[in-house]
Amino acid sequence: MNMQFKNYNIVSIVEDITLSVAEYIESKGIKLIFDTEIEEKIIACDAEKLERVMLNLFSNAVKFTESNGTIQVNIHDKGESILICVKDTGLGIPKDMREKIFDRFRQVDASLHRKAEGSGIGLSLVKSIVELHKGFITVESEVGKGSTFTLELPATLAGEEYDIDGEIAATSQPNVERISIEFSDIYA
Repeated sequence: MNMQFKNYNIVSIVEDITLSVAEYIESKGIKLIFDTEIEEKIIACDAEKLERVMLNLFSNAVKFTESNGTIQVNIHDKGESILICVKDTGLGIPKDMREKIFDRFRQVDASLHRKAEGSGIGLSLVKSIVELHKGFITVESEVGKGSTFTLELPATLAGEEYDIDGEIAATSQPNVERISIEFSDIYA
């Protein structure tokens, strides 16, 4: 996978992506909350790939959260790293499946009668992209109460650890067409 690391304000990236899907999520009767303890944190990242990560996490949260549920996005500054949490009040994931959901083609409910469709490749791709950022992803979940996916990304600047140009790049608006593709498996 070709990665393009540049220095971006990760808070703006996550907020812009969240705002770009807010209308769709709210049209499903799901409350969307964005909260951050910081306004700016410049880190080296591939903004386009992180957009795919966030869209996949939103897609899964919408698939498994009923109307009147909540999806919450939080950003926490840990100094040498940044935490991005996507929490939902959805179905939750059984304990024995939590690590397996990051395996390619793995689904919690593989039956023919499952509530939501999908290829089972999304979270595997999410994990790969996060690891290419030298970060990691974890999940906490309880059946019937929901799930929290936490991304931890290093707060490294381009040029320090990555052999690329160290200029600060402007964030681009999320590509609406890409959003439609990521959400294509959940449109009713």
